[in-house]
Amino acid sequence: DFAGIHLPSIVARLAQIVEAEGIAAEPEALAILARRANGSMRDSQSLLEQLLAFGERKITAADVHAMLGTAGEARLADLMAHLAERNLPAVLADLDAALAEGVDVGQLLEQLLGSLRDGLTAAIGCPSDTFLHTSPAEHPRLSALGRQLGVDTILAMMQIIDHTLQR
Repeated sequence: DFAGIHLPSIVARLAQIVEAEGIAAEPEALAILARRANGSMRDSQSLLEQLLAFGERKITAADVHAMLGTAGEARLADLMAHLAERNLPAVLADLDAALAEGVDVGQLLEQLLGSLRDGLTAAIGCPSDTFLHTSPAEHPRLSALGRQLGVDTILAMMQIIDHTLQR
């Protein structure tokens, strides 16, 4: 069994690759690819290769989300905030907007589960380097969200999403 490669190492290698290819890439775009690869250098490079196949001279976070069928951090943050506020009309509007943007429902649920997991770690006082699914810059927001929801509610939400994904 091999341990996963740390996120900064994957991001650094992806940055070397795009530089060698003469392509510009937003640091957040490379970080999204690295997080998506879950510690696998090969998977991150395969995802990068798919992006490079489009022939763009600059890779943005929006490009990565479009390719993966995932929601951007702003969309996900809005959805999480509306869930925490129990603002169901806004949650449904967020879901409709995400689908209109081409976000895959399964991917969105995976993102919500990951964001809740990171929110749970923030709520119990873990530092941002324990995040697996969101950027460290999201720590203050997720920490506040975790305090607002509470550990029991976050765990219940995670269980519901996990069951939904299994079905």
